[in-house]
Amino acid sequence: MRKLFAFSTLLSLLFLCSQCDVIDQPFKGGSIDTTSTQQQRNVLIEDFTGHRCKNCPKASKAIEALVDAYGSRIIGLAIHAGPGNFTNTNADYPADFTTPEGKAIQNFFGTNFLPVGMINRENWTAAGNGHWSGYTNWPTLSSEAIDSTLRIALEASASVVNDTVLEITTEGFPQTPLLHDLSIVVLIKESAIVSPQLMPDDTRDSSYVHMNVLRDFVTDTWGTGFGTSPMVPGDELSKSFIGYWNTSWIKANAAAVVYVYNPTNYRILQVIEVPIN
Repeated sequence: MRKLFAFSTLLSLLFLCSQCDVIDQPFKGGSIDTTSTQQQRNVLIEDFTGHRCKNCPKASKAIEALVDAYGSRIIGLAIHAGPGNFTNTNADYPADFTTPEGKAIQNFFGTNFLPVGMINRENWTAAGNGHWSGYTNWPTLSSEAIDSTLRIALEASASVVNDTVLEITTEGFPQTPLLHDLSIVVLIKESAIVSPQLMPDDTRDSSYVHMNVLRDFVTDTWGTGFGTSPMVPGDELSKSFIGYWNTSWIKANAAAVVYVYNPTNYRILQVIEVPIN
């Protein structure tokens, strides 16, 4: 992606309620509504998939079932990366959904089979594969992640200016003491993309609807620094990004995904997605 530039400033913001150290979650316009219920921990399911992987539609359905159960607290991301026989294009599967960043993530975390996923990148170690899970395990792992402590609340907004310029602002509010640095990642996904998919019965569905497809990263693959240890409740973090909007994407079907993670173990502390205005 053509990264134009990213810049950051620490803003002095005033909480709507000085007694509260949480930010509200429901969307209101292009950002988060800070006037209703308290934000809770969300789950990012990185679903490594391919349009020529016949069992991958089962993983996509598993994510949709979790969205039905938990609503916006489940954020799916379909990363088309893995063995070429699952992701390469040909006359029957012409759309190239792969991205350099998706391949880099797949290579770093290491898998040679599909479908497979990660839940908030829990349990990653430099050696081992405890961070990988099959879609049948996602309900249990997602429930455990949702019930865990929220350590930072996030707020964001995203808009397209002059058709091709993407502007995204992000804010973070520590909810517990944080004794490690933070990194932030911003990316774009798109749903409701009609393109062929190999199905579990070995048939080709030419009208398959792909959901949560990773389109591009606004930041680099591993993001950028968002906060320096130590951080405590009451601290306010802010960073803004400008990137390139591809006019072939359908804005109404797209969303900006923002997540903050611990760069020492890659564990995602919080993730949100916001519509693009």
